[in-house]
Amino acid sequence: MDFGSDSSTVTCNIRYLLPVPCPYDHRLYTLQPEILTPGELGTVTVTIKNTAVNASADITDIYLFASHFEHEHKHFEHVGTLGGGSSTSITFAFNAPKEEGIYFPAIHVVYRPEGSLARDTLRYPFPVRVNERTSLKEASLEVEKDISDEIRPGDDFTLSLKLTNRGETAAHNIFVKIGEVQAIYSNDPSNYYIERLYPEKSREIQLHFKSGKDTPTGTIVIPIDITYEGLSSEVKKQSETAGIEVVGAAELSISIVKTEPLNIKEGDYFTLLVRIENTGDGDAKSVKINLFSPLQGTKTAFVGKIEPDDDAPATFSLRANKAGELTNRLTISYKDDFGEHQFSEEIILTVSPKDNEYVLGITIIITIISLVFCGYYLFRRKR
Repeated sequence: MDFGSDSSTVTCNIRYLLPVPCPYDHRLYTLQPEILTPGELGTVTVTIKNTAVNASADITDIYLFASHFEHEHKHFEHVGTLGGGSSTSITFAFNAPKEEGIYFPAIHVVYRPEGSLARDTLRYPFPVRVNERTSLKEASLEVEKDISDEIRPGDDFTLSLKLTNRGETAAHNIFVKIGEVQAIYSNDPSNYYIERLYPEKSREIQLHFKSGKDTPTGTIVIPIDITYEGLSSEVKKQSETAGIEVVGAAELSISIVKTEPLNIKEGDYFTLLVRIENTGDGDAKSVKINLFSPLQGTKTAFVGKIEPDDDAPATFSLRANKAGELTNRLTISYKDDFGEHQFSEEIILTVSPKDNEYVLGITIIITIISLVFCGYYLFRRKR
């Protein structure tokens, strides 16, 4: 059981961006006998070491908490000052419970770091097997991940990690490293440290991310690497991933409408060009345009896919079978990651009458005006 660092910090708890492992050594205890019979007398010896170089710790009290055990001496008082690099050992005697099983009594060390009046407590549980011949189930970390199913480019999102020890012994020196992923960003640390995690206990880590406007659609995988120690000195490695789907919404609009030729006369064949642009952040798929018009010709155009910040033309071959200001309706349908969509816009096409009918109309108008003037002139002469 080790104390602190050069800064006189003794407890470790959860550390962020810790450059070195917590100096706590969880293997510095001896249990005699290793497996007890019900009611048998046993001892536990715990070594307390101060790994700091230039800082001491004043140990005021050491307690043994064992709710199912019988033991007379539960408390050491005024243990003394433990200088940097020095150690001491404490032995407690106890009688095992009468019921068989695995128990986890704990030793609490109360101390004051050098230069501080505040007291702190280091808690150390250890396993005791009473007629339990099977090996203890090693520490085993279960990782639950809570993350949104999908986001759009530019959205913020949170990844919550819940680490639970499903073993029968404590997990120690737990390091969690969050891997880098292109096109998503975070101001949170990428490294986390948990000193220990007792059986069936949990710790949560909240991670906040932001996706960029240029984050491509598709699945993003966030790598999570975990290392920890159990009863043995072997470092266990565990690789996890968290996935989130980046979905894009297409936003279509009509950018250009023009005809060829520009001036349309009744009876002419002409081409109507409609250009569709996508200002969204997702692909527009199965793009189709229907033209509802009094004009004759092809009135359906299949465009296909329009990617973000791109456009595509749709052409209609028509015949101006009538003249005037003609109202036409364009209906655009498409699909994106959010489903099927449709919108409509109206356009006005001007069709001029045929040339001979135009001349005839002008002639008729001129004739009518001439007759009016002639009639007025004759009327004035008769008076």
